[in-house]
Order: sequence, then structure tokens, then C-alpha cells
Amino acid sequence: MWCLWAASLLAATASTAYAGPGGSIAITSDYVLRGVSQSNGKAAWQADAHWDFASGLSAGLWASQVELLPESDSWELDSYLQWHGALSSDWDLGASATYYSYPNDPRYVDYDYSELRASLTWRDQFRLAASWTPQVALYSYSDGLAEHRQVWTVEGSWHRDLPARLDLALGVGYYYPPGLDYATYAYGDATLGWKYGHWRVNVAWIWAQNAAHRQYALGPEGGPLVGTLTWVF
Repeated sequence: MWCLWAASLLAATASTAYAGPGGSIAITSDYVLRGVSQSNGKAAWQADAHWDFASGLSAGLWASQVELLPESDSWELDSYLQWHGALSSDWDLGASATYYSYPNDPRYVDYDYSELRASLTWRDQFRLAASWTPQVALYSYSDGLAEHRQVWTVEGSWHRDLPARLDLALGVGYYYPPGLDYATYAYGDATLGWKYGHWRVNVAWIWAQNAAHRQYALGPEGGPLVGTLTWVF
């Protein structure tokens, strides 16, 4: 969860400052999405390139190494369009559309999917977000392939700036594919970050509900400790 949150926060921060290009390059000890490792517990290179518009819009590409089958390296490439705007001095609203694609995917089924997301933030501290995937293929070793499925996720997080360029973020989430109620699961993270100039270091503790609940979310539980070094430009 927290890797994509970080990319979103970087883009949102840049869009409030100026209109123009931006991005980041990162190395992480484990690419984790919603509590589940997408790199099979291994290190992964990641990169983001986006263009910020003065209206609060941002459009870009995000890429990461993944290992979706054991000993089979491939890539995830996400294209996104997102918007952030102030409702008042305390409240901010966000919305995004993301297309997740997997070039040279070693799996025999097409797992590309689109996701719509909306978020509400209070004073850059508390955030609630909901995501909807209208159609995706899900696979379980015990129950086989479930095609053309919807997925909902709900997430909440708390963020706080600390002295000495540190910050702390806590997050929880719930993954829910309707019609596969037994495959719903909860996840969360606690992330300590440090930033200096263009550099950022994150150390995250990851938690996900046991494998019986996430049988349609392939991959081992992430972490439990994940370190990431990012250079932002």
C-alpha cells in the first residue's frame, strides 16, 4: 500500500508548488501493494515520471520491477491521471484513475486492470480513500481463476511531521472482491520517513491478514520490514 501512497504524495506535493515535469527514482527492499509483496520479497527498482498542471491535475507513468511467478522477473507499468483540490482551509479532495499493466507478464491470463480512486484529507494528517476496480482477473491455487471481478478497497491513514526532518504515517486497509467474501482481507503499515533535499528514506512495517483470507491476492505477505531510498526530481 505505502509504495503507491508515496508516489501519490510526491506528485501531489509537486503539483501544489509549480506546474511542470517531475518524478522520482527509488530502490526498495520489497515492493508491497496492499500488504502483499509484488516482488516475491526481493528488492525492486522503481521510477515515476509525471507532469503537473496548475489546475491541480497530474498525469504520469510509474514503473516497478515485479516477480509475479517464482524466478520470473517482469515489470509493472502504471499510467495515471490524478487531481487534488482544496475544499476549504482544512479539507482536501483527491481523485485518480490508474491503469495497471504488466508487459512481458509470464502468466497466461491477462491481469491488466483499471482502478478509480477518491480520497478526502483533513489538514494533511487524516485521510480516507476508496478505490474501485470494475474488472480484473483473480486467481487462487485452491479455487482456480475468477475472471471479470470487481474489487473495492477502503483505506485510512494518519500522517504527522516530526522534528529532524522525520515523519510518521500509519495506515490500514480492507480488500473486498464482491462475490468472493471469503477472499477479503485486511492490511496495514507503519512508516517512518526521513527527507533531506531531493532524498527520502522510508522504513515501513507491513502487516496483512493470513494467506487463507487473501487467497486471490498472489504473493507472500510483504516485509515485515521494508526499506526504500528515493531521489525526487
